[in-house]
Order: sequence, then C-alpha cells, then structure tokens
Amino acid sequence: MGPFQGLNMIKGIALKRVDITDQEYTYYEELVKQYTTDETDGSSYFVDLFDTDKYGKITLIRPTKNIPWAVLFFIQNLMINQWLRSYDSRISNIEKGKNNGK
Repeated sequence: MGPFQGLNMIKGIALKRVDITDQEYTYYEELVKQYTTDETDGSSYFVDLFDTDKYGKITLIRPTKNIPWAVLFFIQNLMINQWLRSYDSRISNIEKGKNNGK
C-alpha cells in the first residue's frame, strides 16, 4: 500500500462532495475558524470557489471573489493531493499486477 492510500474519505465542503483526508479536513476546519468573524462565516470563502466530479476530486478552481490567500492555497494543495493519491493508487495496482504475474 502506498503512502497516500487508505486515508481519504468523502466530506461535504461548500455543498460539494470532496475527497479529503482527516488531516486535511481538520486544517479546513481551522481555516474556517480563523476566518470567521462577527460579519463573515469563514466557510463562505469556499462557496463557488471550486467544482468537483462525482468522486469528490476537485476539477476546477475559480476564485470569483476576494478570498484569503490561505484558503486559495489550501484548495490548490488539496487538489494536488487528491491527484497524487489517485496516481499512487494506480501505480500500486500496476505493481500488484506485476507481482502477481511472477
């Protein structure tokens, strides 16, 4: 099993399905708390910021409003991590197939 496997789950962020690890989700919650004020709910920065596919993978990031840099960097890193986990899983499956054939 690769270093990225077995850690992810589907959670709801900004009314979208998101493939995310416990550690990433904890950081998301910290960002929401950090950017929540009397006037603004920190989770509102994530609304309409990204699109996901049916598997919860981020497919598009489109900042259309003024958002904190930390929120944008988090979403970008999350998208990269999702694809790294996907590639890690594919490579592990290929390696298993090669080892089973020997």
